[in-house]
Amino acid sequence: MNRVLFCVALCMVAIMAGCTGALQRGMQGNAYVSTARPNISMQAVNMPLITGGTGKAMLDGAGVIGGLSLNTWLAVYGKGDPQSPMAIVAMAEVPQGWYWDSDGQPPFSVDKGVEVFNNVGYAASTYIVDSKRDPFSTVVGLNDESKPMIWLVRGFAARYNFNDTKVVMEYREPLPENLAGQQTLAESMTDQLKAFEHRANAAFAVGNVAQNTGGIAKGYVQNVRWQYLDQRFWGTVSKYETFTTK
Repeated sequence: MNRVLFCVALCMVAIMAGCTGALQRGMQGNAYVSTARPNISMQAVNMPLITGGTGKAMLDGAGVIGGLSLNTWLAVYGKGDPQSPMAIVAMAEVPQGWYWDSDGQPPFSVDKGVEVFNNVGYAASTYIVDSKRDPFSTVVGLNDESKPMIWLVRGFAARYNFNDTKVVMEYREPLPENLAGQQTLAESMTDQLKAFEHRANAAFAVGNVAQNTGGIAKGYVQNVRWQYLDQRFWGTVSKYETFTTK
């Protein structure tokens, strides 16, 4: 009997270890990695990592008091100053019973299309972002609200795991002087925007990661203004009408 119990306990330990190895999320070097649901590795190319890790975002507009809590993973890349290009990779999961209902292209964005990363189509668009209510402005040292920064942004978004998980990537450059004063882009498909979008497409490396990979750090991302990491960045969610919790 003792031998049987020992074998059962050994099997349970092996199963638990297997489950732990099957789903790991965090930073591996400069890349954010997830070993399952989805299996993905994301990072900016030729840009140093500023901060990366996990945290909690609260999604407003979902009809939940205080916001809908999202398990969130982020990595921000760049030189750490607002005048240099910046890149962001992010992933968030909705709670059970909810789903991402769109790819979340911002209003008034232009040059909408689909870009393929690691055989997955990402909804892409180009738009303008103001630092005043931006979650990442403090990451690059913008702490004075009276001196805002305006970025030209190319965003990419894809949904995974039956719309349970969403990945967002953004590439940013300071808004060119000839576009200064614009709150939204007045023209699309210009040579200037095409060149910017080409740089944005080349800024990210997306791939897969081995389930038994090691060296994954699970710290917390620093200096993000979580109160602004809301549906303007993530897009919108809906609740399954027939879902009940037992």
